[in-house]
Amino acid sequence: MTSREQYVCAFRGRRDYYHVPLALAEGDLLDQFITDTYGTPALRALAEHVSSQQLDRVVLRHEPGIPDERVRCLWGVAARERMRTAARISPNLTWLQYDHYFSEAAAERAQQSGANLLLYSPYAWEAFVAKYRHQPRRVLFQYHPHPDTEVRLLLEDAGRHPGAVDISGELDARPPIEPLVRRERDCWQHADLVICSSAFTRRSLLEAGCPEERCVTIPYGVDLPAVDAETTSDRFRVLFVGAGSRRKGLGHLLYAWQQASLPGDSRLTLVCRNLEPNLAELAAATPGVELVRGVSPERLSGLYASATLFAMPSLAEGFGLVYLEALAYGCPVLATSNTGAPDLGAEADGVFITPPGDRDALVAALERLADQLTGSRDVRRAARATAERHPWARFRADIRSAVSVAA
Repeated sequence: MTSREQYVCAFRGRRDYYHVPLALAEGDLLDQFITDTYGTPALRALAEHVSSQQLDRVVLRHEPGIPDERVRCLWGVAARERMRTAARISPNLTWLQYDHYFSEAAAERAQQSGANLLLYSPYAWEAFVAKYRHQPRRVLFQYHPHPDTEVRLLLEDAGRHPGAVDISGELDARPPIEPLVRRERDCWQHADLVICSSAFTRRSLLEAGCPEERCVTIPYGVDLPAVDAETTSDRFRVLFVGAGSRRKGLGHLLYAWQQASLPGDSRLTLVCRNLEPNLAELAAATPGVELVRGVSPERLSGLYASATLFAMPSLAEGFGLVYLEALAYGCPVLATSNTGAPDLGAEADGVFITPPGDRDALVAALERLADQLTGSRDVRRAARATAERHPWARFRADIRSAVSVAA
């Protein structure tokens, strides 16, 4: 296969567990994968002889299906980011200011090899607008809603519920200068194809002006854990896993929990590494709420398996992998229409949808599901079956099919 049929892919971190570059590698479509820290052969060999928690975390950033020789790490960028974190500079601000290094590296590689580009939205702008001797295909992976849509939804929700939860922090975390705003807002205009992780994300791109024929939806996948998905409890146990922010709908969930008429032994467990101070106060003042700041993978698996319902009523969610992860444990989910949950199924599939920001609907849903789901094996079977229809292999095959059509 020639380089003109292959793609450069670039992003930081263990984004989507590497399934996009893996999809390309499985079809011999990967020219180069550019990332920050990664479990290279040298680091994996070192980890066998040196015990280091930090080293072990880096080694976990490795996907055997991606050939090592096709991975390039921007170690210098990663080192500077760590120094800024140590200096207590906001990671979000650092990422916004450093994302362009990944995009520029992708452009440089494509110029050298004559390859195409499949880039995640934060890392696309510089590569998409660069000059090339060839005409690369530009494929954008949009994994979260268009920034203008997200801001609009947050402001509208704040208008409906003034003073309930301060959102200034979420809006202030956005790029403060126009060039950084433009990178996220306008890069779709230079894409030949936009792959969205949910129908909601696709709608946000169409709202921004993206032509329908240029924009496709490919929902994520999940690995199925080996658990008994039919385990039930006679008590109503609700689980929330995610950032403790207004965007995730946590404030609405807590207010609804306070207002709903639920069995006296009902419990809402919040797994949040970071939680906004006002939401932490609200959680502490809400009966039946347990806050867990961090959990091991083993404990998180146990929480999923024992929960009656997973609830994350996000105001704006690109997809929400946690919905699929919960379903894989046989745990039905409660979400909103502004997430990827509607792409997975309906109530018969263990997927329950409420309008975003509608507290009355959320209260009604909690009360109904406390009665309907507690002790039900049928709905847990349906939830597990929904996850079975969305394996990662299907996601990767759909990615390859999409870029092949783009060719």
